Amino acid sequence: MPLRATVRNRIRQQIVAGTLSPGARLVERNLAVELGVSRVPVREALRDLVAEGYAVDRATRGIAVRDYPAAEIDELFEIREALEGVLLHRALAGLPDGGAAELRHCLDEARSALDAGDPVAAVAANARFHEVLAAVAAGPMLRGMLLGIRDRMRWLLRQHGNPAQMHAEHEALLDAIISGDRPAAEQMFRQHLFTSRAAVTEFAAVDQPSGADHAMGAGR
Repeated sequence: MPLRATVRNRIRQQIVAGTLSPGARLVERNLAVELGVSRVPVREALRDLVAEGYAVDRATRGIAVRDYPAAEIDELFEIREALEGVLLHRALAGLPDGGAAELRHCLDEARSALDAGDPVAAVAANARFHEVLAAVAAGPMLRGMLLGIRDRMRWLLRQHGNPAQMHAEHEALLDAIISGDRPAAEQMFRQHLFTSRAAVTEFAAVDQPSGADHAMGAGR
């Protein structure tokens, strides 16, 4: 993989994971030191991240991790509802052999993390549940569409401040899918969207970007 792509992927992963928070400055020389590379691939990677929508170029103030305005969060939820609604329909038609076990494994990982008092790992396991559901239930076209918003969905799902609630909803949703209970699955799907949206709204209200430099550096 070209160095530019490697650097871009590592910075993107930190943005999606929340290590680099909205509003944090992405500084070439400090990122270069952190990642052990020259400034050239960092500069190229930052251009890519701006083009992809993960960062913004604030002209004289430099490049920073972007935040999501309320209108764009609304749009992302609309896209999620539409695509995952199709995904739910396909899942209710029947999971492939081993599909239910893969999803149960995600739930077990989330439960173990919750029991260990590790909410970060629990949130990550909850996010994987959605990705595994797409992997086992979506057709190639739907899978490709979901892949197109995968990183934004990861960011979205990591804003959920109550991983135990998300885990409980995933358990109920999977039980309804496996039993073929369409009304229960659709009701839980709507509930899950509602609680996720409320969590993101709450997160946005208390975590407004300050524009301060991230620990990775200051100055461009």
